[in-house]
Amino acid sequence: MSQLSASHFNSKQYINKLKSRGIIEIKGEERVNYLQGQVTVDINHLTNTNALLACHCDFKGKMWSIFYAFPWQDSILLMTHNSVLDKSLSELNKYGVFAKVEITNQSDKWQITGGCGALFEKNITELFGKLPCGDRNLLSSSNGLVMSIEQPEQRYLVLQPDSAEKQLDCEIIEDDELWEISDIKAGLGDIREATTNEYIPQMLNLQALNAIDFEKGCYMGQEVVARTKYLGRNKRAGFILSTESENNKLDGEQLEYQIGENWRPGGKILRSGRYSGQTWIFAVLANDTEVGSTFRLKSSPNIIFVAQAHPYTLQ
Repeated sequence: MSQLSASHFNSKQYINKLKSRGIIEIKGEERVNYLQGQVTVDINHLTNTNALLACHCDFKGKMWSIFYAFPWQDSILLMTHNSVLDKSLSELNKYGVFAKVEITNQSDKWQITGGCGALFEKNITELFGKLPCGDRNLLSSSNGLVMSIEQPEQRYLVLQPDSAEKQLDCEIIEDDELWEISDIKAGLGDIREATTNEYIPQMLNLQALNAIDFEKGCYMGQEVVARTKYLGRNKRAGFILSTESENNKLDGEQLEYQIGENWRPGGKILRSGRYSGQTWIFAVLANDTEVGSTFRLKSSPNIIFVAQAHPYTLQ
């Protein structure tokens, strides 16, 4: 595998090495029951043909992390952002001592790749025999796992253990800017070190992405998450914004909005990506923010972001 320069990829065909993601592995006979009491989705719905998007919260419903869950052999893998992995791992282990589970950081044993386009699809087909179909659907083999994602375009996430019989044989970009932008355009927020333990799941619209199961039993933070839904107390939501300039990573940066001659605090940026003269961000703002609303970056007031439409319906 070799590294491509930015001039060799575009938003319709790219292959990114997702170095910012890591893997928590949960093994043991009680792994399903244990996770069921810790996360926002029904882990019983995890099968060999589908992955789950979920949140790991504290008892106040504030998120430690957002992750994809995958079944792998005799374990469950949680893929999350590296900056929050250790804290989420620590919190899982805090209660894991009371169950028959083993929870470890296995990031150094997995290669994580994301992308879209004909070249990537060809390589995936060579590894797995075919492509998975449908959102968050999975294929697995001795070469690892591949998940299909349908928003904002058809793309794929590949997880390969170092022990895989055959690795991807294609040129891979050594950054994840285009994957970040695709996630943002799909309306998927994320928790990073700058925003951990600060937001409840509905503030990132995770109910619209089927990352919260309101019918399952108790889990850490469940009372707050349920109360927020049924009492309608949430006044913030996640929004997609863009600007016509390229800006470095903006995770944790503040946005401001204008009232008359004054600028007031507007919200916080959770993730960002830049490419081809643009920067895209996902930020938590007041939930009555309208498409076309403008915000400036507090640290660089000349940078103006414009709110874009969601790819899903907020309730």
